[in-house]
Amino acid sequence: MTSSQILYLRVASAHADREEQFPLPPGWTATVCPPRGRPELTDGEVEQAFSNPLGCAPIREAARGARSAVVLVDDFRRPTPAERLALRVMEELNCAGVPDERISLVLGNGAHRPMTGAEAQARLGRAYRRAGKVISHDAFSADVSFFGVTSAGTPVLVNREAARADFSVSISTVYPHGLTSWGGGAKLVVPGISHISTIHYHHSKVAGGPWAGAPRSCASRRDLEEAARLFGLRVAVCCVVNSRRELGGLTVGEPVKSHGRAVVLARHAGDTPVSGTDYDLVIANAYPFDADATQLSKSYLPAQHFGCPTLIISDFADPTTYHGLYHGPLGDYRWQSQPAPVKHTPELLKRANVFMYSP
Repeated sequence: MTSSQILYLRVASAHADREEQFPLPPGWTATVCPPRGRPELTDGEVEQAFSNPLGCAPIREAARGARSAVVLVDDFRRPTPAERLALRVMEELNCAGVPDERISLVLGNGAHRPMTGAEAQARLGRAYRRAGKVISHDAFSADVSFFGVTSAGTPVLVNREAARADFSVSISTVYPHGLTSWGGGAKLVVPGISHISTIHYHHSKVAGGPWAGAPRSCASRRDLEEAARLFGLRVAVCCVVNSRRELGGLTVGEPVKSHGRAVVLARHAGDTPVSGTDYDLVIANAYPFDADATQLSKSYLPAQHFGCPTLIISDFADPTTYHGLYHGPLGDYRWQSQPAPVKHTPELLKRANVFMYSP
């Protein structure tokens, strides 16, 4: 019997990060195309990013005189090294004279479900225990503050606890995105800590895309950056992760400048050289964006380029596809009759183009 090729792939970024073996059927030959990636940053390189921010003073100087601060952190669906960076930001704020008990950590869930207490502790680690408050944002909560309307018409209503702080910092990962061209940065304000009405308008009324396009040419991106300015986001800590979920790039500074520089790093780290285009199947590993089923597009969109069936590998920490714009309290408002589920017959499988496997 012909021995099969074995693929060694990382899975489960958000709950049981590990390497799995995937034996291919005998006779199959797979060409493995890894991204260029970036090596993990040293502590010295992280320190350099914080000490030499883009377009603003270091946090330890810029936050002087502030009585309170808020640190916005993206949710578990993103591979951000949240604990490491949150602790580093808190150290900067301490140096500026803001004690731990006056620092709030707000998890920017956007329209996703709020994280549980256990998930928040796992996400933030020691920073969870140090902070004065930890809040998992709920887009349907009425506890919000109004900061005005963007030039595109988006009403900026954001988490009131975040709004009360004198100084604000965001921590996020920069990655290609279908609506905002690139995620991260100011996206921690809209949709991260926004009310559902803000998210609904921004997602449905402001033009988006293209995926991985130039940030400044994306109307959706410009709109959320304007919203972040209205809110008063002072500093954006933007990270780029490599294929092992390590911190491979870091920018700190004024939100638009920090994010723009991080996009340059992310383009290089994610660039995936591929020889030829004549393939029978694309196996797309969703890691490190495999925390829940709402992230599937991040692996499927680039796979579409090859015009052949795609097998997506994704090991979910949360298998639900909940998104507040389509489910929950808005579900009845948007409800439409749905066709009966299609039976998985052999005939259907012969015509299918997208398959999913979850270890």
